[in-house]
Amino acid sequence: MTTNPTTILYRPVGPAELELIRQSGYRAFPPRLPEQPIFYPVLTEDYAVKIARDWNVPASGAGFVTRFGKTEAGR
Repeated sequence: MTTNPTTILYRPVGPAELELIRQSGYRAFPPRLPEQPIFYPVLTEDYAVKIARDWNVPASGAGFVTRFGKTEAGR
């Protein structure tokens, strides 16, 4: 049996974006807003936590870190 490697990425989000993710059944990220033209996942949870704390909390009062992955088979 072969296993497919999974790449884990993290995405810091604010409460509004987290609500949109929840509305999708946690299956999709919402379209980018005009002021957010780049989807910005990061490679480490520690860095995502730092971004959520330093950017999302001051901007919206709360910050969250999402975790997602993609297997080689999912390409």
